[in-house]
Amino acid sequence: MTRSIAIIGGNLQSLSSAHSILDNYPDAELHIMEEAAEIGLIGEGPGILPHWPITPAHWLSELGSQEPNPSSGAIRRSWLEKAMATSLANRGCTFHLRTRVVAVNDGGEVTFVGAGLLGSGELHFDTVLDMRDSTHTSTEWEGGICLQGHAPPFGVQGSRPDGTIEVWWRDYNPDQGKWVHRMSWGGSDPESSVETDINAGIETASTLIDTIIQP
Repeated sequence: MTRSIAIIGGNLQSLSSAHSILDNYPDAELHIMEEAAEIGLIGEGPGILPHWPITPAHWLSELGSQEPNPSSGAIRRSWLEKAMATSLANRGCTFHLRTRVVAVNDGGEVTFVGAGLLGSGELHFDTVLDMRDSTHTSTEWEGGICLQGHAPPFGVQGSRPDGTIEVWWRDYNPDQGKWVHRMSWGGSDPESSVETDINAGIETASTLIDTIIQP
């Protein structure tokens, strides 16, 4: 029997969970509901990598010039999210963008407002996973992208495939003139953020498969 599953939130953790669900339950009718107008390419969080590849190959669409090699220490996180979302769409996942979820009841009814043909209303799903980013106060980090020769002697760093260096730090006041791009992020550890979020998504999917889908 086909089971309808809604995931609220379009972050890395939810994308990982969606792929893992489809790996284990390919007949699932999967929906992702996200307030932003696009998955990935909007905003930038940590992309530090412990290794590459970090996901199964079929979870990703073409990354082009941003695809890491085995020696890369970072990836543009927004591009990673976009590649995972594109692959999900190719696997049959439905995305509801510019859609804000305002209520979810115990029966799986999701009340939403936003764009699209429906505009606003209610949709019913067999299972709803609320995986939106937490709004609680977390540790604030500053980040930047610089050329390799301008990398500072501090912070968490990783080299991207385009030759630039991604750096995250706290309690420093770096030279403003050496950065190609500046960022900020709230979280516990930029060095493990990508791997932690991917693994958390896989764990959520595994729990769902074990406790709800499987008899």
